[in-house]
Amino acid sequence: MPARPAFLKATTRAGLLTLALLCATGAATAETVVALPGAECRDVRATLELYVPIAPGFRQLEMPFPENEEKIEGTLCRLVAVGTGVHVENEQVRTLKDMQRYVKGALTESGWRETDQTKRFAGKSKHGRHVFAVTRNNAICVTTIQVGMVPGVEPSRAALDDGTIYLGSLKPHQREWWIAVDCFHF
Repeated sequence: MPARPAFLKATTRAGLLTLALLCATGAATAETVVALPGAECRDVRATLELYVPIAPGFRQLEMPFPENEEKIEGTLCRLVAVGTGVHVENEQVRTLKDMQRYVKGALTESGWRETDQTKRFAGKSKHGRHVFAVTRNNAICVTTIQVGMVPGVEPSRAALDDGTIYLGSLKPHQREWWIAVDCFHF
């Protein structure tokens, strides 16, 4: 009789291992997305250029989906604006939070919403970088806003403390901004 419990235990282990392998291979299959069609992407671009008060316009690109942990493949429509603080900052936009408020507000104004599904794409925000995602009509737009020091700039002593650079203490021409809105359909 002792052989029977050992057999059941071994069978259970084999069954669980098989289930784990099936789940792992199911999770490893790639999910494919397609870029927002050109007309829809132009609408998002027009909305951003209307409501986000910055001097550089948004360039519209179609590109491959970046490598990611979730194994999502395909293409996306990228709207990107890049410039120094001289071009991006003004009376309305002085901080990363200001920029986030304007970009998210513009997308919200045109019907985009944050949901539980968009949290999957929100990424991790950190000092000098903010990431959020919104959805509308089975499409998702992931926004990354980043501000940092222009490469090669020597920060003043007021902007540097214990090896930490305080972006707010840099002059506008010493800060660079990168705003990217990546949109795609599942």
